[in-house]
Amino acid sequence: MTETLHLISEILRVDIIITFGFYTIVFFLVRYFSKYKEFLNDFDRTAINLVIFSGIVFGMLWIIRIFISYIEIENEMDKIAFTQRLTGKYSYGIWLQPLFWVLLSQLLWYKKIAKNIFYRLLLSLMFLVSFERMVVIATSFHRDYLPSDWNLGLKTIQILFGIFFKVLIFVTITGSIYLLLHWKKSFRNNA
Repeated sequence: MTETLHLISEILRVDIIITFGFYTIVFFLVRYFSKYKEFLNDFDRTAINLVIFSGIVFGMLWIIRIFISYIEIENEMDKIAFTQRLTGKYSYGIWLQPLFWVLLSQLLWYKKIAKNIFYRLLLSLMFLVSFERMVVIATSFHRDYLPSDWNLGLKTIQILFGIFFKVLIFVTITGSIYLLLHWKKSFRNNA
């Protein structure tokens, strides 16, 4: 059960919340050169609502996973250690990143942030950076860490293709929701 909740949380975090950061960059570029600004703004509102909803669901699943993990622990000493990890001196390491995702996604409720290109690009960059990535980057440049090869194992074209594929998945999900909502609205107007 915990694995399934973790999988759903990761899909929401990676495929929707983080990809929204890449989508925002692409959206503002396309909107700048497009003559269909009204359609794009309407589509973007659907994408923003998807991210807001995904942030709420991600937060709820994260809290549910904590409770289920606690309940599944059979040994009393392990339960005490688990509780101390959640409430102890370094508990911010556990709580900070999930709260960061949830709070960032909820900032999109404010129209000033959702519509302003500067705020949205700043927010999208925050979506793209996680604390884990910052720690990996910091330790990678530490003087005691001397890699034999600076190669990531992926070529630049593979990374760009992966980002393009993620944005395409995000746009497909958002497009499906957009079409469903507008189909429903036009069906009500015709009835």
